[in-house]
Amino acid sequence: MKGFFMMVKANLKLLFRNKGYLSLVILLPILSAGLLSLQLGDTVSMKDDSSYMVQNIEDRAQNITSIENTKLLVKIYDNSNTTLSDYIAQELAGSGIFRVFRYNREGVDRQSARAESIDSAGKSNIGAVVYIPEDFETKLLSGGTGDLSIMEITNDGRNDLLNSQVNTYLNFMMQAAASTDYDKSALDTLLSELKVGKLSKQIESVEVRNNITLTSLQNRQSTRIGYSIAALTIGFLFCGIFIADIIVKERNNKVYNRIFLSKASMLNYILAKMSMIVLTVAIQTAILAMVIPILVNTDFGIPFSSYLFLVFGLGLCISTLSVVIGTMVSNTMNATYAVFGIWIVSNIMAGLYFPISNAAQWWLKASLLIPQRWVILASEMLMTGARGVYLMYTLIVACCLFVLMASASIGILIAKKEN
Repeated sequence: MKGFFMMVKANLKLLFRNKGYLSLVILLPILSAGLLSLQLGDTVSMKDDSSYMVQNIEDRAQNITSIENTKLLVKIYDNSNTTLSDYIAQELAGSGIFRVFRYNREGVDRQSARAESIDSAGKSNIGAVVYIPEDFETKLLSGGTGDLSIMEITNDGRNDLLNSQVNTYLNFMMQAAASTDYDKSALDTLLSELKVGKLSKQIESVEVRNNITLTSLQNRQSTRIGYSIAALTIGFLFCGIFIADIIVKERNNKVYNRIFLSKASMLNYILAKMSMIVLTVAIQTAILAMVIPILVNTDFGIPFSSYLFLVFGLGLCISTLSVVIGTMVSNTMNATYAVFGIWIVSNIMAGLYFPISNAAQWWLKASLLIPQRWVILASEMLMTGARGVYLMYTLIVACCLFVLMASASIGILIAKKEN
């Protein structure tokens, strides 16, 4: 270990004299902890989730568009505007299968409703139209079927389900009307009591990512972790540039020759630089460990110690990558541009800003080459109680470090020969 401690001491002095390095080491972990405390919305119940409520529209010609791809969009012309017609609309919306938009501002005849539906076919995302005539309630209370119509706008298999659901509701109301001897007040009371007696629902959206199923709460927790990791990553990258800058200056100033003439081995030199990486990442992780209890007052889905473990492993990979890039580029400014570009592209590819579960297969496979992606996957596995997470993550980090350290060693050897 001849010369090892002397090189470590000299490098530490150079790093701690650099205000940019100190700023990144201290401020980025604090910013990262702040991002962990972001409030991205709480779990919603049926009563405050608009997708489970009837949405009234003011303009009957309004083109309705939505990126919703799990619910069939249904427009209702409610000319009856009574308790029974409202029951149909509310049941459809509350089923969780349809998103209902209702127009009941004025009467619309069946022919006009059909013409408007045809005209809007290419202008909106409406899949079907339900037409409720003005005498709907009167006909039901007379023992009829209500003469309700369903117009299919798109060729969507869910239209069959809509027909089935509407028929189910109509049959129920017909039976309920018969049981109350077609008494309007008694029927209204019966429907109101049924509505109040229904169990309240807690709506939890789920997302499937690589066979990992997350609740809406876990999805928000994963998003917060992604934002936090994005801030930490840029700190790890630029701190690595400062370490690489020392290596480049030592090469340009012929320090290589003096070091190796002092009989310090190449192994000691590489270990000294690696020690700078480990120490830098350890300091950043320690600062993160101190500020999280102060700044974060919300659960981010995984144990505190597990998060620090994931961060430390990521830091080693990212900082080493930055050192390798900085050493090979041999120009601090160009290396800065390079790592900034890598930071932006890798974060997007890893899904730190938005979910990539529906991305192309090549994207999903390429993302597995990015360390940040493994942090997100490990976090989600921990949230869902999966086993073997720590072993998996340790092996990934070890493989990544092996490849990067081998690349760095080759670069230093080439530089030594050139000098």
